[in-house]
Amino acid sequence: MLTVVFATRNRGHALPRVLRSLTALHAPAGGWRLVVIDNGSTDTTPEVLARYATRLPLVTLREAQPGKNRALNAALPALAGDLAVFTDDDVLPAPDWLVRLRAAADAQQQASMFGGTVALEWPSPPPRWLTPKAAPFSVLYAQNLRETGACGPHEIFGPNMALRTSVFTHGLRFAEGVGPDESNPRYAMGSETELLRRLGESGAKGWFCAEARLRHLVRPTQMTEEWVLARGFRYGSGAGREHAGALLRGPSIAGLPAALALRVAAYSALAPLARLLPQGPLRLRLRWRERELAGIAASLRAATTHHEGRLACT
Repeated sequence: MLTVVFATRNRGHALPRVLRSLTALHAPAGGWRLVVIDNGSTDTTPEVLARYATRLPLVTLREAQPGKNRALNAALPALAGDLAVFTDDDVLPAPDWLVRLRAAADAQQQASMFGGTVALEWPSPPPRWLTPKAAPFSVLYAQNLRETGACGPHEIFGPNMALRTSVFTHGLRFAEGVGPDESNPRYAMGSETELLRRLGESGAKGWFCAEARLRHLVRPTQMTEEWVLARGFRYGSGAGREHAGALLRGPSIAGLPAALALRVAAYSALAPLARLLPQGPLRLRLRWRERELAGIAASLRAATTHHEGRLACT
């Protein structure tokens, strides 16, 4: 038995396509169940899920407070079986997706973390300025294309991630201060990465199963420069939060590591000039890097302020 888990919020208009794809899945050995957490939706999401209650082995939960990781934590008591497969509400898995993950977990007993292929499903051809060299598609859309084999925690992405349920028996939880949260438009990215890093540090091994494939739906709004740049800031914020301890060592300028402070200053100066360039990969690359560095700087300054505040209270 395994459990597929995803959280959703106000995606009633798009959920039917995703749920229809799940009805076409081949059942893995031991069977499966689906746990969907409605994260405080105010649209038709509850009605859509109810329509699929007889077509899928579906358990619907509700977590009213926004936050994807908060919703996933609410689902942990409902996990059944020895494998938890985490995904998103905007994917189309191949029919043999669960069969492949089940086989990988059974064959690779030394591993506790599993990843699979994440390809992209574009609503229309991407514009010429939007290229993976200008802004990494692995960050923008969780694209994950690699070969089957042992892997590290950073090589497993959230839309296609499986964990042995035993990892949660000793209190492991998703960090609720990171990850998608509609109450915080500038949330720090990296929620699955943060959890997987902790697992890796505890000695857990990873395995990538390239044959376990799904497509990640790219939305038209995610093909705009505004959205891409906001993603760059959130990615930087998550990276700064994740690596604050290492980054804050050594000499500093204005509360930032000296080398980082110089890069932030340089790209901040370039940003107004980059905006004058015609829309293209070069403009996006410069502006992406400025937003990424700004996110890193913001999270490090917040970490420093928090640390100083704790010291003042002791």
